[in-house]
Amino acid sequence: MFRGIRHPRLVLITGAGSGIGRATALRFAGLDAEIIVTDIAADSALETVHLIEQAGGRAVAYRLDVTDRAAWTELADLVETRHGIPDVVVNNAGIVVIGGFLEQPKAAWDRQMAVNFDGVINGCRVFAPLLARAGRGQIVNVSSVQAFTPIPMTPSYNTAKAGVRMFSECLRGEMAGHGVGVSVVFPGAAATGIVAGEVTTNTGVDAERVAQLQRTAAVLVQKYGPRLGFGPDTIAKGIVRAVRYNLGALPIRPEAWAMFAVSRLSPGGWRMILGQARPMWVASAVQSATALIPERVLQAFDSVNDAEPQTAIDTIVEFAYALRAPSGPVVVDEIPMTGSPK
Repeated sequence: MFRGIRHPRLVLITGAGSGIGRATALRFAGLDAEIIVTDIAADSALETVHLIEQAGGRAVAYRLDVTDRAAWTELADLVETRHGIPDVVVNNAGIVVIGGFLEQPKAAWDRQMAVNFDGVINGCRVFAPLLARAGRGQIVNVSSVQAFTPIPMTPSYNTAKAGVRMFSECLRGEMAGHGVGVSVVFPGAAATGIVAGEVTTNTGVDAERVAQLQRTAAVLVQKYGPRLGFGPDTIAKGIVRAVRYNLGALPIRPEAWAMFAVSRLSPGGWRMILGQARPMWVASAVQSATALIPERVLQAFDSVNDAEPQTAIDTIVEFAYALRAPSGPVVVDEIPMTGSPK
């Protein structure tokens, strides 16, 4: 029986330009693995490579749109030719669409499913045969705690993640006969930029203002979330553990374990509780934030974020200056000159 991989030599990760993907890349690089960093944002992928190399690791970056099956095939051929067959493939790339089913356009639904579900299938479609041929390896598919939390305000996200869960468990049984492990992990809360996902609910607020609120929330979450114990590195540790012990299904973080347990022990009660999280909550939250947070404060926050202060004191000082700065361009009246300068 396959018992996992303690010291992988080559690891491929999707969505590794930020968040959980980047943290996972850094974790495996720390185990002396060569990392193949893929992301739809090439600059972000290169930044992850730079961080790995700064720490003394080895990595290369490739741009990859996980919804593009032809790009997956090209990547698999390239990786096998240049690097060999990966020991570990982590299908992590994901987005979130926020909004109930009735207000979610088909294009938004399809986009969510294409990235979060089909992206995983596409990755397994090209790499599972390579691993089976090699008779070794581990596939880790990143699902979510929302795979077993039926929340009405994010139906497409939850559906995609539930699909990843079932697909992974089916694939695990098939690949076991080839000496290949398959794990599915269910991250709980993580301080990543995914909170800035697309909102399809009609909030009654200008779209640009909604986007501004989301940008602010994403920055705050990513900057201060890790200090509160919600850093993506916690999820990365779980992914490494799943690979090391060939764990079939792994909730990561205490709240993920708690939600998993409640969903199994009292599914009816769980559905009733979560059913209260209706799409109207999104509109109410946005309207409340708009009423409570002046636009001037958001603009000042954007200014501080662009300045990238290094310490908490610097942040406070920059914010104070930005808040006092004029909100628009300064207009100076032109004074006609009369006479000759002396």
